[in-house]
Amino acid sequence: MVKVAAAQFNPLLGDVAHNLRRHLELAEEAVGCGAELLLFPELSLTGYALRDAVWQVACAAEDTRLQPLKDASQRLAICAGFVERGSDGLVYNAQAFFAQGRLLHVHRKVYLPTYGLFEEGRFFARGKTLRAFDTPLGRVGMLICNDWWHAGGPMVLAQDGATLLLAPTASPLRGLRPRPASAPGWMESPGGENGRVWYTLLSSHAKLQSTPILFCNRCGFDDGVGFWGGSSLWGADGLRVAGLDHADEALLVAELDSQATQRERDYSPVLRDENLDVVAQEIHRLRGGILVEE
Repeated sequence: MVKVAAAQFNPLLGDVAHNLRRHLELAEEAVGCGAELLLFPELSLTGYALRDAVWQVACAAEDTRLQPLKDASQRLAICAGFVERGSDGLVYNAQAFFAQGRLLHVHRKVYLPTYGLFEEGRFFARGKTLRAFDTPLGRVGMLICNDWWHAGGPMVLAQDGATLLLAPTASPLRGLRPRPASAPGWMESPGGENGRVWYTLLSSHAKLQSTPILFCNRCGFDDGVGFWGGSSLWGADGLRVAGLDHADEALLVAELDSQATQRERDYSPVLRDENLDVVAQEIHRLRGGILVEE
């Protein structure tokens, strides 16, 4: 049994120094609860609705401003969201994973929503890779918010050996229709219609990939947009293990049972039976025989 934590909090827009202090305070609280991993929401160090300010708050993944998170990761693994300035000069919506005083991995958001109230494609470059990576807690994969709305990402990470998937998000409150009477009670979320769709996605991805998912959504407001919280842990059987049923600041701490994950994979070996050769063949066909370069 491993304790994991999700920091559901409200970052101040553009105030990296303040948000970094809050990260360290929450890390201290998580250590006090016995957590070995602390997940923060999407763009947790900067806030979400940055627009032209993305260039002002961007920093390299190895920037000394992130050193306090490296230092804090000597006590527990920390996964935080930031605006990354790449060596190519572009800026990315990114999530960094620190453990044992080192930066282990950076995921750049692949699918940038640019519709409705979302404008990410105007300001960020797209990530181009999906990779699991080794940590002291096992092999981990992460996807940022809208990455989860596309089927391929979770499958690739699970096939790459991930035994835990991380879902940092900045999901706004959208749609206030009442829960259908036929919907199970455990699918109810504080996020209205959008939250119920999110819970359906998380439950389905966890079950189909036989891999638990730690979901951390922010709360509060950016530029008049409200975020619904609802951070939660989903088991490899697709059921919610623990969750916050509100949109207030809080620290979710829950136990991750690796034996339960293995039992699910033994009972329902869909992960083992995925036919990657056929999938790769048909994707190659759909792309007209064009190979994808990194």
